[in-house]
Formats: sequence, structure tokens, C-alpha cells
Amino acid sequence: MRRLRTDERGSISPFVIIVSLVILLLAGLVIDGGRQLNAHGRAIAYAEEAARAGAQEVDVTDPRLDLVPSLALRAAREYCDNAMSNDPQLVRCVPHITAVDGSAGTFHGVSVSTKVESKAILLSMIGRSTLTSGGQALARPISGISGPDTGKLATMPPPSVAPPSAGPVPTAPPSPPEISISPCTTQTPKPPKPSKPSKTKGPKPPKHTKKPTPTPTPTDKPCVTPGIGQ
Repeated sequence: MRRLRTDERGSISPFVIIVSLVILLLAGLVIDGGRQLNAHGRAIAYAEEAARAGAQEVDVTDPRLDLVPSLALRAAREYCDNAMSNDPQLVRCVPHITAVDGSAGTFHGVSVSTKVESKAILLSMIGRSTLTSGGQALARPISGISGPDTGKLATMPPPSVAPPSAGPVPTAPPSPPEISISPCTTQTPKPPKPSKPSKTKGPKPPKHTKKPTPTPTPTDKPCVTPGIGQ
């Protein structure tokens, strides 16, 4: 019998298609997810900076150092307008004045809400074309330190410094031994006497012989002897 050959050119397995889609989806989650986390951090940073800008308008005539609501709101709005003009992805930055209850009473605070929108790169294939992140912050002036920061408490007590103990009083080093100088004289050895000629027969020595020249006597000099001072 004659065999029939099937033509498989141009065919693809469904498994390859499914695996490719899963890989693209995971890549989209990594890339676009990281960009969304970055946008969320930026939204919170814009909100915090705008709230701090408004919290600088303090009423110095008030003993409690409360805010001036109109000036605080205007300062926060000016910061939001500048931020939105420099960053087109910041689509919302709205400040408002809110009441904050404290230990000394009720104070005014500046609350700011922001929104940052960025375009998706790979998640747009599944219908998610825009990534939205929001932020919220509140700021108000505080006079002095009202209490310890629980997040920055010391884990160990401070070291105690003990006073130095009373030890022996240091004494001065011993003085070096003194050297006493006492005068002394040196004895000069006497010159040797000329030897007498032996009594042997022979010619007599001449009468006119020169006497040996005496050795000059040295002058007395002081000698140095070491001694221990009293």
C-alpha cells in the first residue's frame, strides 16, 4: 500500500501559546507593578511636602502656636500648583483644613490628598492601560516635644560613668646620685739610682760622666671619685 505523508509546516502547539502568554503576564506584573509602586511613593511624597508647606503658616501671637487657616491653605495650594505644573503625571493635589484633637485642645491641620497616573506597558494587553496611585498626608505645628517617639526608643540604658578611684599618690622619681670631687695628689716615682761599676780589673771609667736628667715632677691635679650624695 502507498503511505500518505501529512504536511505539518506552519503548525504550532497550543502549549507554546499558553506559556508565552503567561511569561508576558509575569513580565507585565514585574515591570508595571514596580512602576506603580514608584508612583505610589511619589504621590505620598507630594502630599507630605504640600502639607508641610501649609503647616509653616503659624500664628505667632497664639500661645498654642496654632495655624492661620487661610494662609496655610494658600501655601499648600501654591505648592500643589507648582508640583502639578512640573509633573504631568500628578493629576490631583487638593489641600484642605481639618481639625486635629491634641492634649492641649483642638488645633488646625493641613490635609492633602494626591493622585498619580501612569501608563501601563505590558498590562495594557489585558485591558489595564492606566495605573493609578494615591497619597494622603496631614501636618500641623507642635510646640516642643509632647512625648517620646515610640519608634526611636533606646534599646539599652545609657552607660554609667563611675568617678575615678583614689589610688596611691604618685611620688617623684629618685634624684640621680651626686658626684663628689676631692683633691688628691699623685706620687711621682723616684728616678732609679745609677748602678755602680763592678770591681773588675780594667780601664777606669772616665771621670767626666753626665748625670741622668731628673724627670720633672708633675703638678698636683684633682682626681674624681664617684660617691653617693647624702
